[in-house]
Amino acid sequence: MMDTTRQFSSDVYQKTHTDVRSLKAKLPEDSIGSIVEEILNRIKSRGQVSGDSINAPSPERVEKLAYALISDDDQEGARFIQDVREDGASLEAVYLAYLAQAAYRLGEWWTDDHVSFVEVTVGTSRIYSIMRGLSHLFTPRWPVEVKSAVFATVPGETHVLGIRMARDLFSKEGWDIDLKIGKDHDTLVDEIAHLDCTVIGLSAAGGHSAAALAKLVLALRISNPGAQIFLSGNIVNDASDLVALMDLDGIATDADAARKIMNAAWQNAHRA
Repeated sequence: MMDTTRQFSSDVYQKTHTDVRSLKAKLPEDSIGSIVEEILNRIKSRGQVSGDSINAPSPERVEKLAYALISDDDQEGARFIQDVREDGASLEAVYLAYLAQAAYRLGEWWTDDHVSFVEVTVGTSRIYSIMRGLSHLFTPRWPVEVKSAVFATVPGETHVLGIRMARDLFSKEGWDIDLKIGKDHDTLVDEIAHLDCTVIGLSAAGGHSAAALAKLVLALRISNPGAQIFLSGNIVNDASDLVALMDLDGIATDADAARKIMNAAWQNAHRA
């Protein structure tokens, strides 16, 4: 993982925050709780570094960030992170120290009834949006000569013929496709996290998979921040309003569209 610039994308932050907020408003209440816990747990697991330097923030500094993330100002948490980046904090420190520990603090506050569920929902959305605002700074850890991607069905999905056919099609065209079918959520995210992949293709058959898809995309954005994620399947038509809010890099409605999206995603991820 290497950052070549300190630039934070405010536009990506704002769009992501707006979309996540809108998505949560459209999903069932139990799905919202599951997504909030997913974001908290995924980010908390990334690191627990503390100290007294710009790359190892003190508990007091982490607490200040946590409060900023649940303030009435949508931009306060983002400005905090921009300031520490300008002061010299590395991309790794922002993820592993600042945001991970702030998520841990919010989780503690939620458990202790120090903050409400609504506040934690707001805070997690902002953490996720900050991460998306920084995601363009991630580059592959090692060069890859062969075009490769992960194709996966959304957990709980039973319609797999289409994604198998897509795997065979792209394999014939020179792609190295790692196909993952029938995995539960945690297993799928953990397996993909260890691949350092730059292109991920997801498939879902219909609107019944919307909540599971939203949770999966959020988790993959945290575990594989540099990856391009695209979607195919009937859900594209069945739940177009929800899909539009899921922070996807592309939507494939047929084989030709998938080719264009995958080739563009690969070139974007591996451009010089």
